[in-house]
Amino acid sequence: MVIVYASKTGFTKKYAEMLSAKTGMKAYSVNELTGISPDEEIVFLGWIKVGKIQGLNKVRNLKLKAVCATGTARTAEPSEEAVKTRNKIEDIPFFYLRGGCLPLKEMPFWDRVMLSMFVRVLKSRKDPDEETKEAIEHIQNGYNGVKEENLAPVLEWLNKSE
Repeated sequence: MVIVYASKTGFTKKYAEMLSAKTGMKAYSVNELTGISPDEEIVFLGWIKVGKIQGLNKVRNLKLKAVCATGTARTAEPSEEAVKTRNKIEDIPFFYLRGGCLPLKEMPFWDRVMLSMFVRVLKSRKDPDEETKEAIEHIQNGYNGVKEENLAPVLEWLNKSE
């Protein structure tokens, strides 16, 4: 079994490296798929953008055993079930890992434009809840929620599936 990951800003890559160090499995970027045998079982890690797990389509034709998705929210958004349905992964193990985001000023231009508009929408809400306030803070100032203990459910599943 190997790890394949898609990472834009490095947070998902960090999880892939941590999982590799804990398990001894090799980690490959989705851009390195040529080095993987078609018979190899894969644990995929990707980041969530509007409920879609980025990079997942690049490994669909391989032996996908589990999917981990990262995001800045406390839980998968809009919900874990919605993410599984949207990504057509209802039949395999799914794990949400709290990741992170770069500060708005460090993001590529188009991401900065889109997220600036999103922040404006969030700020316009009447009586924003704690999660909304947290989202604004994380987007504007950056956030790193990558923690080794977040991998515990994945490691537990891997130990059971051996």
